Order: sequence, then C-alpha cells, then structure tokens
Amino acid sequence: MLDAALRCISRGWHVFPCKPTSKEPLTKRSFLDASANEAQIRAWWLHWPDANVAIAVKPSGITVLDTDHGIADEDGFRTFLVARGLQETYAVRTGRRPEFGVQLYYSGEGVKSIAWADGEQSGDIRGMSGYVMAAGSVHPDSGQEYEVLWDMPIVPVPDYVRALKPALKTKTSTPNDPVMDDGGPIAAHRNVHMISLLGKKRSEGADDEHLREYAISVNEERMVPPLDEDELERLIKNACRFSVPEPEIEVIIGKPVAPVDWRTRYMTEYAFRNVKPPEFLIDGFLAKKSVAMLAGPVAQRKSIIALNIAHALCTGEPLFGYFDVPGGHERVVYLCPEMGASSFVKRIKQIGLGKYIGTTLFVQTMSETPTALDDLDEELPGAVVIVDTITRFIEGDENKSEDMRKFAQKVFRLMNAGATVILLHHSKKGSSGSLDDGLRGSSELAAFVDSCWVTELDDPKKPYESLSKMRNVKQRDFESDPFKLKPAPGFYYLSMDGEPEPEASLKSKADDAATNALRKLLADNPKMGINKICAALRAEGNGRGPNWVRAARAAVLGGGVTVTEGPMHHAPCP
Repeated sequence: MLDAALRCISRGWHVFPCKPTSKEPLTKRSFLDASANEAQIRAWWLHWPDANVAIAVKPSGITVLDTDHGIADEDGFRTFLVARGLQETYAVRTGRRPEFGVQLYYSGEGVKSIAWADGEQSGDIRGMSGYVMAAGSVHPDSGQEYEVLWDMPIVPVPDYVRALKPALKTKTSTPNDPVMDDGGPIAAHRNVHMISLLGKKRSEGADDEHLREYAISVNEERMVPPLDEDELERLIKNACRFSVPEPEIEVIIGKPVAPVDWRTRYMTEYAFRNVKPPEFLIDGFLAKKSVAMLAGPVAQRKSIIALNIAHALCTGEPLFGYFDVPGGHERVVYLCPEMGASSFVKRIKQIGLGKYIGTTLFVQTMSETPTALDDLDEELPGAVVIVDTITRFIEGDENKSEDMRKFAQKVFRLMNAGATVILLHHSKKGSSGSLDDGLRGSSELAAFVDSCWVTELDDPKKPYESLSKMRNVKQRDFESDPFKLKPAPGFYYLSMDGEPEPEASLKSKADDAATNALRKLLADNPKMGINKICAALRAEGNGRGPNWVRAARAAVLGGGVTVTEGPMHHAPCP
C-alpha cells in the first residue's frame, strides 16, 4: 500500500490513509489531512502498512467521474465514452464487483461533487470536495483491488462532465435515518449531518477552535448548498457544548519507538509484480521519469542539443530526425540562468520554438527572477525539466560529495513529483569521454543519474561546421551506440550523420580517415615532421596525437609498424 501511495504523490496527488479494506479515514480530518509530502506518507504507512490509499481530489487538482452502475464491460464503457464525445484518459476500474465501475481522472477543478445519472448509467463526481480510492486499494464489499484500466496522460475536464446535473433522489430519507458519511456532497438534512459530523469530531478530542475550522470547511466543500452563516453558527455553538473526552494516559518507559516490521525495508511482492519496463519520452534516448545528464566541454553545443530535445518534445518530430517521440509528457520547463533573454530568444526563434512559449514550453533565463529547484511545484507532474547548467543550482562545492548528495535529493524530488529531468554539466578538461571524466566534480554526481550522454566536437576550432560526437557512457536501463550529428547552416537544428554504430566501428572509421589523410600529406612531402603532420591533420578534422602519427607515418612509409590507438605493435621481420 505504501507503493500505491508513493505512486500517487509522484503524480502530485495528495493522499491520506483509510482503514484496511475500507473507505473510512484513519486521520482525524479525513481528506483535509491529505498530503503529498513523502516523509508524511511513509510515516502513515509505516504506522498502518495495510491502510487503503485515498486521493483528495481538490488539492490534487483533479476531477474524477465515477461510473458505478449501468456498464457491463470495457467495450460497453468505450461505447459510453464515444456516445458522449469523451476522449480516453487515465482510468481506474473500481473494486466493485460484479459491476464494471470505472473512475475517469481529469485535470482541472471547479466541478461540484454530485451524484449523477445519464440514461442507464449513474455514479458520482468528485471535484470540489471529497476523495476517491486509489489503484491498489481494496473495495470494502467485494474485497477486490482497484486496478489501473488505462495508464495514460490525464486530459482536461470535458464540458460533458461540467454540465452534469445532480441526480434526483429515488428514496426520501428522514431525519431519524442513521447518518452515514461517505465523504461526498451532502444535499439532504444538512444540519443533521453537520451536527453529527461535529459530534464525531468532538469525540475525537477536537477543541472549540478546531471544531469551528472543521465546520467551516465541511460547509464550504460538502454542503449543497452551504448552510447560511446564522444556522452554521448555531450548530457550532451547540457542538461546542459537547463534552471533550479525557485523553487516554499512556505510560512509556524509555524512549518511545514505533513498531517497525523489517519487511517494509524491501520490495514487496505486489511491487515486484507491478514493475514495468522503462517507458520512453524519446525512444532509445530519454526514459520517462528518469534523471539524464548531458555533459561535454565548454562551448561544444550542449545547449544546442538541449534545445533540439525541447524541439522534439514540443513538436513530436523525431529527435535529430532519427529518435521517435511517442509522447507522454505535458510540458517542457527550460531553466537557463547562464544566458540572457536576448541570446536565448534568438536561439528559440532559430530552432522554431517561439509558438510554444507559454503553452508547452516554459523558459527562464538570467533576465527573469531565478527559480530554485526547491520552488518548482505545480508545473512538475508530466514535465520535462531541463537544467542548463547545474553549476547555477548547486549550493556548495561540486567536488564535495555531501553537497552533491544534497543536490541529488533536490533532483529526486522533481522526479518523484512526476517530472523527467535533464541536467547539463561540464566535462573535465582533457576528458576521455568516460563516465568518470564526462562529469566534472564529485563522483556522487555520476552515481545518481540514470543515463549520461557525453558530447564533443570533432574539431573544436570549427564550432559551426564540425560534427558532434554523442555517446551514452552510463547505460543503465537501455543500450545505445554512439552517433554523430551535423549542424544545419544558420539554423540550430541538428540531424543524424549516418547511423549509430558501435564505438569500435567509429574508431576504426576515424583511424581509416586519418590514415588516408596522412597518406596524402606524405605523398606530397614524405619528410614532413611529426609536429607539422599533427597540425595538418587537426586542420582537416582528423586530429591525432604524436604517438599515433609517429606509428602511422612509419607504417605508411613502409617501416613495418601496425597502426593502433594504443601501444605500437611491430610487425615480425620477414
């Protein structure tokens, strides 16, 4: 159940515990206690490990259409949607059996919580108040789990749902009927329900101030329509006359310790069964809800590559004309405090992203008030957050592991809130392109990222013409071969140069190209010195070190030396 609760808060939803196999809240204030704080969630479910998970709809920013009756199966449910012009969204099949009850989740607020009916179908809406049971919870009557039916992005509340009217009551209740509270809207005998709820709250130990706050919140969020001020005040005064129960005395010898089942430290069988393979926002390049790093030397196209990623995500066009974009995100948040607005806007326009600003692309430069990673909140669920570069967001020393662990915790908070994170960082000077060299600073940084793309120019002296070499030096959840990118003149768009190939193949081709260039140089001047050859090869984009040049020169001139990138290997004498 803890796993189910954590999955909810990773989407930005606020949850609270209910009794096991029940819809009855375990917290004093019901859905008003709901939280998206991971520490609070873990504390609740450590104390009540079998508690059902309830989602408070209003603070979660969602509206849920619950279809309880009148639908036989999934095909019938799809027919119901098509007939009303409703598109598919995240959906949960309730534990109600044998009926086929479904909860449709929508983003957006302002819809009253009502019971509704439309033809043979009926159910409830949870919008401005109340709660729904999350996937993984157990239905109190059937003992069956609530199950995710359609795991897909949540769409906005449709007009059909906003236009639904409260269903007519088929049974007239009387004030003498037992007051049953399901957490939903209260339209009949409101004062009876209110005094009953206040009496229950008083019996739980609520003082006068707490009782008044609770009454006001219930009146605003659940009474249809709300009680007038005079009637509400009368009920509050009556409830405040109820006696407050004496607190139970508990004697504890020594330091109180909450009971802990050691099994809670490990993956549950339920979690094991529900682990899914990684989903991709960009196939073979960027996994969903992951932390990806894009590293490289200074001024070697990291920001340009990041803009190409943003372009692919906003437009849906393949990244670099090669990697498909299946979707599954809602917005791109690009934080670039290292660049002024004029420079960044120029790049945005040249890559064709201007029309997405303020809709699916949200950018911040050094010209705007800087936002700390801790301040990101409502924009996170479903977002791709690009941090360019992390140097501006690290508090402390990037070479100290304790400071980098603090930074990692901030990044994990973004991911747990439903975001995919791309971090731009600089490589060490003289980097070999390995994971250790690819990221400047503490090794703690390399440890917490899921993937790390390292980029460098073939020829840094030709920044506008040179190809960019890309390779993934940390392949945790997926494998990828290195590839090269070519720039479009006067345009920041990059495209694939050839196909991705294994590292050994790329090195072999590069060696062949350098060797052919060397042959041409020696054909014109066989006595050319090592330093001049190195300079000439660099000028042609085939840069090699003196050792390689010395061995290759001997091989080309018939010195009996085999050319490699490692130590020299002398061929045997004939």
